[in-house]
Amino acid sequence: MQHPPSSHRSREELGNTVKIAHLTDLHWMTPPSPTRLVGKRLLGSANLYLRGRRRHFQREVQRAAVERVVALAPDMVVISGDLTAQALPEEFRLARGCLDPILSRFPTLLVPGNHDVYTRGAAREDRIRELFAPWLGEGPLGRLDLGRVTCLGLDANRPGLFASGLLPQAQLDALGTTLSDPSLADRHLLIAIHHPVIDPAGGLYQKRSHGLLNADALTDLIDQQRSLPEAILSGHVHRAYCATHTLPSGRRLLQLDAGAGGYAPHGDRTGTFNLYQLDERGLSVATQQRYSEGAYREGPTVWARRP
Repeated sequence: MQHPPSSHRSREELGNTVKIAHLTDLHWMTPPSPTRLVGKRLLGSANLYLRGRRRHFQREVQRAAVERVVALAPDMVVISGDLTAQALPEEFRLARGCLDPILSRFPTLLVPGNHDVYTRGAAREDRIRELFAPWLGEGPLGRLDLGRVTCLGLDANRPGLFASGLLPQAQLDALGTTLSDPSLADRHLLIAIHHPVIDPAGGLYQKRSHGLLNADALTDLIDQQRSLPEAILSGHVHRAYCATHTLPSGRRLLQLDAGAGGYAPHGDRTGTFNLYQLDERGLSVATQQRYSEGAYREGPTVWARRP
């Protein structure tokens, strides 16, 4: 297996600005064999292949997303889950091959999505780790350090009928320990998680069937820290948005959802991902990349730091 490129680069090598590409929800898919059409995967396949949802995610859009990231030449890449549609071994192999131009070039942090642990078998076998272990990290938290930037990865996914997530207490404890480490005090921190923590209206995204069920526990933990993360990076809902949530302390927490990188144009939606720039003061701007007419191009600014 090819090892990821080193993230130990000096400030002089990085310059004053760090560029981070944030991809999510690419959803490479292959038809399951008849022997795998049981339980949840039978229902999911009916939704994909009989109701036509598979047409929403297309190879040419996924390919264009990878090509655009390579052309942007970011310093770091964050992928916030849902590489696959049904966590099939063939889907993971397809995703690994298609993502190689990114994984072999750029320091990358990957967190799983709920579709990457789609069934109890996929979760039990930890199937995503077979091909993506170097980018997932070890232990309860993923972590990637680059210059003065640190990105921590959380995994709230669990197999089951619903698409909701729940952060285990052990992971929350590990996050609390990490956030209280004095060595993070002068670093620019990002948190990547598949499920949004904040909904588009600025409330907590705790929908029982689809949300992060203990988003309140996560935000309370974050609010106990001296410094807030620059942003929480997510996917899951297939619609890009930017929102802020007011914490009990009165401080505001920023959520950046990158949409769905593999989504083909359909109605008012298309494939999107985000590009972030951080300078010596932290996150300065977030720009959307949008798919249209066969390629990804620069889209609107979705967030910018006030002067």
